[in-house]
Amino acid sequence: MRACTALAPLRGKPTPPLEEWPRIPFPDYPAHNMMAQGKQQTWWDSPKFTIDCVLATVNRQLEADGCVLECLEGGHKLTTPDHLTAGDFVKVQLWLEGEEAFIDIRLAEVRKVYKHWIAVEVIKVSPNDRMRLKRFIDTPAAMPIAEPVLIDHLLIRA
Repeated sequence: MRACTALAPLRGKPTPPLEEWPRIPFPDYPAHNMMAQGKQQTWWDSPKFTIDCVLATVNRQLEADGCVLECLEGGHKLTTPDHLTAGDFVKVQLWLEGEEAFIDIRLAEVRKVYKHWIAVEVIKVSPNDRMRLKRFIDTPAAMPIAEPVLIDHLLIRA
């Protein structure tokens, strides 16, 4: 069962140009290289926030509409994107139209938060879910796109 069924879709609002996003310095290494360095950080296994969203648009990157859930001992609490900051680790449940199960992104890093937009970099997703997502994007029913889609980057309107 999806946690954000009470929220109305946020479609119709254009994505703000990246030039309008605030400039936030990031480390010189991408997040997925941190895992390759062998650092054992157990808090990565249980991020404090989950983003539950539905894939809305496939352009140069994936865009989704959803909500932010704070993980508590007794369950989840709906919260706002301003509780997230660049560098936070989150789980993402990405629903695809017509699919019964969501794409389980077990670990993603928040790269930017601007107003109600959250940009995340996918770090950990199962090979099976990655293939499901790639097949969904590559289907003839999906909107034709001129350039390859970056499936490791997700822009979420919450």
